[in-house]
Amino acid sequence: MEKEITDSTVVGDINQLPEECISHVISLTTPRDACVSSAVSRASHSAADSDVTWKWFLPSDYVSILSRAVNPVEYVSKKELYFRLCDHPVLIDGGLMSFGLEKSSGKKCFMISARALSIVWGEDEKYWKWIVLPESRFNTCVELDRVCLLEICGKIDNKILTPYTTYAAYLIFKLAPNAWGLSNPFQRTEIILAGDTVSQHRVCLNIREREQFNPWWDRPLPGGDTEEMSDEVILPKVRGVGWLEVELGEFNSGDGIDGDVSMSLTENKGGHWKNGLIILGIEVRPKH
Repeated sequence: MEKEITDSTVVGDINQLPEECISHVISLTTPRDACVSSAVSRASHSAADSDVTWKWFLPSDYVSILSRAVNPVEYVSKKELYFRLCDHPVLIDGGLMSFGLEKSSGKKCFMISARALSIVWGEDEKYWKWIVLPESRFNTCVELDRVCLLEICGKIDNKILTPYTTYAAYLIFKLAPNAWGLSNPFQRTEIILAGDTVSQHRVCLNIREREQFNPWWDRPLPGGDTEEMSDEVILPKVRGVGWLEVELGEFNSGDGIDGDVSMSLTENKGGHWKNGLIILGIEVRPKH
């Protein structure tokens, strides 16, 4: 007669496997699966929490990246480090950039600070001013005082991103109470990878301003002739602690294509004045 297989038999067999073997199997899954596996048995719990498992969920170059951290990153296990990077991105490169991980996959995320962006007239206090905000992860943000030519550009080396991953770039910003001229004309965005344009969009940074103007009042939107709203125009979304984000476009990192990813937002039609845009930076993260 065949032996009846019960749950206790299966668990017993798992407990008899070497921990290194269980760790290897779990490391071939995902961080989420590893957390679930830790509840299966004592053996799987130990293996699922081990450094042997979690080193495979961390980027292969994490030691090199953390060596660029502004402050030393302390941790007692690689699992703790993983979730530390997911929940609290680390400032690197003198505080000009932050590095973190996407929680479900462990893929790399970076944010380029406003200080590291190329902003037309950004160093001229007549047009932009540098401010300190307590809710900012960086030392300073930049606030638009008054310009007629809006050009913001950021770059990141494609090689430092996780290979074969679809990424999206997001402008992280907020609007001052007196923000003006950021709803019309629409802003244009562009993503260039290794010299080739891979994405272009129209975005509207201040939909609130557009909603405040009613054509029946004979109050035209600032910026001259009004561009018609359509489903193709990308609108900002709310993110934590009072910030907004708007997608600039997406790209695929491929197999480590040699070259920079250039991400830009511009509005330079007709010399229309605008103000009240507060920029934290540009975030590059995996897109689901």
